[in-house]
Amino acid sequence: MADVLVLKRSSMRGISMALTLLTVLCGCAAPKVREISSDSNVRQPAMERQDVEFKLDKGVSRVLVDNPYGDIHVRGHEKNEVAVHGVIQRLAPDFAAINVISSRQGRDLQLTVTMPKGKHGSRYDLALYVPDEMPLVLRSTSHRVVARKRRAPLTITTISGNIEATSQSRLDISTDSGMIRASQLAERWPGTSQLQSKSGRIVALLPLSGDVSIAASTGGKLSTDFGLSVHARDGGGFEAAARYGSGTSEVSIASDSGEVIIDQSVILEEDGGSADEDD
Repeated sequence: MADVLVLKRSSMRGISMALTLLTVLCGCAAPKVREISSDSNVRQPAMERQDVEFKLDKGVSRVLVDNPYGDIHVRGHEKNEVAVHGVIQRLAPDFAAINVISSRQGRDLQLTVTMPKGKHGSRYDLALYVPDEMPLVLRSTSHRVVARKRRAPLTITTISGNIEATSQSRLDISTDSGMIRASQLAERWPGTSQLQSKSGRIVALLPLSGDVSIAASTGGKLSTDFGLSVHARDGGGFEAAARYGSGTSEVSIASDSGEVIIDQSVILEEDGGSADEDD
């Protein structure tokens, strides 16, 4: 019996050691285990669709959109209104309410995507339907902004979000680290177009006819697909300049350290000729 008793005690010690080792192992993996075990309690993102229209009252000459919480995609239409079709993702754990509100500031219609103070995590991607002839000012942060084939002045600003913009009129595009791809769709337009970044890459498609003046500089690499002469700058980087016709339609391209690529745009008949709109 004594031998049996010793055997049982030894077995118990082995079991105890095994349990201790299992406890240690489980302790090391505890964060992952808790995450898996709590999956059943985590709700999926709440997806919503929001459709809202804003009348373009007499005297409105520009539309401003400020959306720090998602993408902005511009679409043209012929109605005398601005329509917003929003896709909302309200994320756990707060499921914060997020919405677009409007206000009138002089001749500007301002649309702002808002979230309650102190909340975070929700997303609002919007499609903006607006007349092609309406000047726009679009602002985002780390999200994408796309506005193609506009016929009016276009201003876009992001921090790190990528920008794609084309217009027959003036472009004013800027970002810190996002990529800019911008195209002028006319051989002449009023005012000076500006494409600017800190470290973001800039791809500019420009007409090589009409009355266009081009000035580009960067602390990074600069290249073109046509015979534009590129020169090294004092202190580093490169610059280039060209003038066609009277040069009254100006394009200024500048980056602190980002790559700049200048290509030739092909203006189709459907793009129209010159643009006379200004803000």
